[in-house]
Amino acid sequence: MFPVRPTPQLAAAFLIALATPAAIAQAQAGAQSGASLAQRYDLPAAPLAETLTRIARQSGRAVSVDPALVAGRQAPAVAGTYTTEQALRQALAGSGLELRITANGTFSARPLPQTGGAALLEPVRVTGAAESATGPLHGYAAHVSATGTKTDTPIIETPQSITVVGAEEIETLKAQSLQDALGYVAGVSRAEGQDRTSDSLFLRGFRGTQGSYYRDGTLYTVNIYNGRQELYGLERVEFLKGAASVLYGAAPPGGVINTVSKRPTTEPLHELNVEAGNFRRKQISGDFGGALDDEGKWSYRLTALKRDSDTFIDHVPDDRTYVAPALKWQPSDATSLTLLAEYQEDRTVYVYGLPGQGTVLPNPNGRIPRNRFTGEPGFDKFIMKRYSIGYLFEHAFTDQLKLRNSVRYFHADSTYFSTDIWQLQADQRHTADRGAMPRWDRSSAVVADTSLQYDATTGPLRHTLLAGLDYSLPKHETERYLRSNTNIDLYDPVYGVPLGPATPFPGSSSKTDMKRLGVYLQDQIKIADKWVVLLGGRHDWVTVDERNFFTGAKIADNEKSQAFTGRAGVVYLADNGLAPFLSYSESFEPTSGQDRQGSRFKPTTGEQYEAGVRYQPAGSDTMLSAAVYQLTRKNVNVADPFDTNYEIQAGQARTRGLELEARTRVGRHANLIAAYAYTDARTLKASPLQPDEVGKRLNSVPFNQFSVWGDYGFGAFGLPGLRVGAGVRYVGSTRGLAHGTAVEVPAFTLFDAMVSYTTGPWKFALNATNLADKTYIGSCTYGCFYGEPRRVIGTATYRW
Repeated sequence: MFPVRPTPQLAAAFLIALATPAAIAQAQAGAQSGASLAQRYDLPAAPLAETLTRIARQSGRAVSVDPALVAGRQAPAVAGTYTTEQALRQALAGSGLELRITANGTFSARPLPQTGGAALLEPVRVTGAAESATGPLHGYAAHVSATGTKTDTPIIETPQSITVVGAEEIETLKAQSLQDALGYVAGVSRAEGQDRTSDSLFLRGFRGTQGSYYRDGTLYTVNIYNGRQELYGLERVEFLKGAASVLYGAAPPGGVINTVSKRPTTEPLHELNVEAGNFRRKQISGDFGGALDDEGKWSYRLTALKRDSDTFIDHVPDDRTYVAPALKWQPSDATSLTLLAEYQEDRTVYVYGLPGQGTVLPNPNGRIPRNRFTGEPGFDKFIMKRYSIGYLFEHAFTDQLKLRNSVRYFHADSTYFSTDIWQLQADQRHTADRGAMPRWDRSSAVVADTSLQYDATTGPLRHTLLAGLDYSLPKHETERYLRSNTNIDLYDPVYGVPLGPATPFPGSSSKTDMKRLGVYLQDQIKIADKWVVLLGGRHDWVTVDERNFFTGAKIADNEKSQAFTGRAGVVYLADNGLAPFLSYSESFEPTSGQDRQGSRFKPTTGEQYEAGVRYQPAGSDTMLSAAVYQLTRKNVNVADPFDTNYEIQAGQARTRGLELEARTRVGRHANLIAAYAYTDARTLKASPLQPDEVGKRLNSVPFNQFSVWGDYGFGAFGLPGLRVGAGVRYVGSTRGLAHGTAVEVPAFTLFDAMVSYTTGPWKFALNATNLADKTYIGSCTYGCFYGEPRRVIGTATYRW
C-alpha cells in the first residue's frame, strides 16, 4: 500500500493521453517509399534550417543545402499530409530558393534563377537525415538511443525505461549541471544541494556512485570527486532507469547516466556565446565544426568554455576552463574512426553541510543565513584538473556484421582542502566545532569496450545479436591529513584562526588498483514487426588491491569477485503507437573486505521488475510513458552486532515506484515536458543493532516529485523569433540526517522561466531558475544543504 497516494489527476491525465490513438500515418522505411508516400507534418513556422532538418529526420531522407543560403531565412508552417518532396517545397515557399532533386534521389536547394544570365552555384553537400543514437536531438522527444542496448534501437522497442535529454533542451533550460539537466526527469533527485565538486544524484531511490556515470558507453570517472561534467560538451544526457549491469558491469541498482559527447560534423558549425549573470558570473564559450576536405572524409569539432563566477555562498567560486577537440576520419560509409579528447579545470570549494538546528530545526538565534561559509577563506579550496583522450572505431564488414571498438584514457588530480563542521557544541545553538583536512586525490583509468553486432533474419524473426567484451583498469589514491581548528560561530563567524600542524590520517588514506573484465551477450528479436523480445547475460570478474597510503598495509590483497547478471524483456508494438512492455534486470557491486569469521564478502546485488507502456506515433515529436517497478538491493553491509569493528551482509532495501513522463510538441508552436514520480524507498533488513530502521524510508528520497515545463513560439503573432518558457518543480518532503540527528526536510516548489529572441544569426536569451527566490533546504545527507536562490543568466549567441 502507498502511505502517500500519488497525485490522481496527473496520473489520470497521462493514462488518458496514453490511450488516445493518433491520426498520424505510419512512417515508411526506405528512401524510395519515403519520397512517394505521404505522412503527416505538424511543423510550426521556424528558421528554414531547423524546418529542413525536421523534415529530413521525420522522413528519413537526405537533404543537402548550402548553410549560407538558408542562414537568416524563415520557413512557413508545414502542416498537413505531404510527401517528402511536397513538404520541402512548402518549407521553401517564399524563401527565394527552389528544390532540386539529384539523380540518386537526394534533395537539395539552390537560389531561384536570376535574370541577366547570372550563373547558378551548386549547393554545398550537407546531409541531414533521420535521428541517430549519438547525433543531435531536435526537439524534446528522442526516438533512438544506444544506452539501453548498445545498439541503435528505437526507444519504443526498448523494454526498460529510458529518458533522453538533448543539447537543445539543455540550452533552453540553461542547465549548469547533470542535476539541472535531469531536473524535469522522473526518478532523479539531488543528493547534496548545490555541491559543485561532484555530480551527486539519487536514481530511483538509490544513490549513484562513480559506477553510475558513463561517457559514450564506457566508465567515465574513477572517483566521485573527479569533478562534474561540462554540459556544453555534450550532445545528449541519457538515463537508463534501474538495474543495468548486464551492459555496464558493476553499478548501483538505481540506473546508469550515459552522456554522449559532441562529435565532429561535416556541416559547417560556428557558434560563439557570451554570458553574464548574478553572483558576478562571466562566461564565454564556442562550438566549431565542419569538413576538412571536399569529400567530407575528414571532419572536426572544437568545443571550449571559460567561466569566472562566484556563488551564493560566501568565498565559494565556480570557475571553469574546458576544451574538447575531436577529429573524425570516415574513408567510406562502412568505416569511421573518431578521436575525442577533453581537458577540464575546476576551481571551487567543497560546501560542507550545516547543522539541522537553524535550517530544518528551530534555533533560538533564528535561521542560519544561506550564504554562510563554514570553512576558512584562503585555506579551503577544490582544484580539479582532468583530461581524457580516446577513440571510437566502427567498421561494417557487411550489411549484417558490424564491429565497434572504443578505448579511452582518463586522468584527474584534485587538491581538496576543506574545513568541516564536526558537531554543534553542547548548547546546540550557534557554535560548532571544526576540523581541517588537506587532501590530494589522483585517479586514472584505461577503459575499453569491443563488440560485434550481427543482424540475421530467420523466417518471421529478425535478430540483432550483440557479443562484447569490456575491460577497465581504474586506479585511485587519496592522501589525507588532519589539522586542528577552533570553533566557529554560525551566526557571527570570525575567520583567520591559525590552523594546527598537519598530521597524517591513515584511516582514510589509501591506494586502490582495480581490474574489471566483463563479457556480455544480447539478442534483440523482432517478431513479425509486432513483438520485440530482449534477452541478455553477462559475467564479470573484478580484482581489487588496496593498500594504506602511509604504511603500505594491505586492506584488500588482490581480492577477486565475480558475478553473473541477466536481463529479459518483451515489448508489443501496436499500430497506433502504443507499446506496452515488461522486463527483469539485475545489477551487482563488488564489496571488499571480510567478516569476523574471515569469510570474504559477496557482491552487493540488485534486481528490478518493471512494467510500462509508451506512446509514440510514427513520425511524431511525442513520447508519453508510464511505468511501475520494484527494485531490491541485497547483501548490503551493516554493523556486526557482536563486534562493531566488523560488518555483516544482512542489509536489504527496496524501492517501489510509479513514473509518468510526457515529452511532446503541442500544436505548431509549443513544447511540453511533464514528469511525475512516486518513490517508496525503504529499509527491509538492517543491522540487529538498529532494529528500528526496518520499514523506515531511505534518506533523501521523496515520496512525490512533479515537474512541468512548457515553451511557446510567437510566430503566429508575427514575432517568429520570440520564444517564452516557464516551468515548475515540486519535491516532496524527505527523511534526512544532520550530524547524527534524524530530521525531516520540508517539501518545496520552485519556478523557472526563459525568454529568447532570434534574429538572423543572433540569439538573445534570459533564463531564471528559482524565480521566486525561495529559501529552502535541498537535502540533509550528513549535513543540511541550502538550495540555490534565484539564478539569472543572460546569453548572447552568434551563429554563422
